[in-house]
Amino acid sequence: MPFQFNIGDHVSPQAGFVEFSAPQHDQLKWCRSKLFKMVAGNLSCDDYFRSLPNSRTLTDLINDSSIWVNYGPGIATPFYGKTYSASGEIGIADSAFRMGRWTVLATIIHELAHVNGAPGRGGDTRAEEAVYHCGLGTSDASYGLDEVPGTPCYPEYGD
Repeated sequence: MPFQFNIGDHVSPQAGFVEFSAPQHDQLKWCRSKLFKMVAGNLSCDDYFRSLPNSRTLTDLINDSSIWVNYGPGIATPFYGKTYSASGEIGIADSAFRMGRWTVLATIIHELAHVNGAPGRGGDTRAEEAVYHCGLGTSDASYGLDEVPGTPCYPEYGD
């Protein structure tokens, strides 16, 4: 069974992580579908994830039913998500949903990189890099240097 979305069938051990609303769940179903298609057609994505400290592929992670993705309404801007790697609990913030489903998808990929051992502190950019290795945006955008029109993570790309 693949990673799971909290739709009211899970109580997260992480304070502030709760179930998604029905409209959010619709975006998440789209993200899950897109993520499985993305992995199937992009070997560099799995190769990149294998290079992270825990050496798991993205395919391994998205097929891991112990990983839960929750709504994190208390995650403060400018952050789009938060991960508790030890428990496999991920929270997605309001800011990601406001940007649209492509940003929610990019946030899930980014947070799965943290589950796979990419550090979240000290200037390490490996979680940001995971997004463009999986085909969303460019390396310049991942470093905050450029918002590239015509790429999925560009705000005007649309849903």
